[in-house]
Amino acid sequence: MEVVVCIPLVLESHDAFRDQVLSVARDRFLFAGQILMSIVNSAAVKCEIHEVDPDMALAFELGAQQAIPENDLAAIAGHRSVMYLITDRTGLTELHQLHTFIDVTLECGGLGVKFENSGVAHSLSSWQQKKFCENNLDLLQSHVMLTGDEDSFYSTGMHIFGLPDAAVPASIENRAAARLLTEFNHYRIFEAAQVKDGQTFSLAADAPRFRLHLKEDEINAGQECFVNPYGRFLLEPL
Repeated sequence: MEVVVCIPLVLESHDAFRDQVLSVARDRFLFAGQILMSIVNSAAVKCEIHEVDPDMALAFELGAQQAIPENDLAAIAGHRSVMYLITDRTGLTELHQLHTFIDVTLECGGLGVKFENSGVAHSLSSWQQKKFCENNLDLLQSHVMLTGDEDSFYSTGMHIFGLPDAAVPASIENRAAARLLTEFNHYRIFEAAQVKDGQTFSLAADAPRFRLHLKEDEINAGQECFVNPYGRFLLEPL
């Protein structure tokens, strides 16, 4: 699988982006062909530059759940090309490395950040204000989307961290479901918990318990970036 990051640019072309990297980051990054590489540690991502997407502003508005100011949406709507950063490396350490490529792309004319694996989007100013090293919860919520349908409330995007997604029945109230999924996903990422099929999980000793069932990600089946190849935990109330 691949982690794909969408960054609309004020620049028009591959050559313009290359020149900008040389101008502002030549001592840190090298851009050649379709590869953006860190000079510091030789880590690299694949880059694809595409033409203007007329639906870009709407995608960002939806991905940020209407939290992006109108002036930022207008700037995104006026983008002149689109950069996609692509890597097959997943996990927490790899994500922090990916952030360095996101940040330099923003330095070189990026207008915002959208994770194609979850749909979560951020304006330029919102992304630059984040302190991921100080706030694990923000790191999780800035990459993973929570949503629901008539059958379940579920997460999308945990494969960015190299982990299965999760879902709970729609019979659970939305706020309770959101808290449960957030705590369950946070626990697996930041406490390196080895959660297995058939185990139980609860938020506290006296809280409701749930049986874990690891299955294929049927919720996002057929959706290229959204589908989680690691599967999905279904949390069944006991």
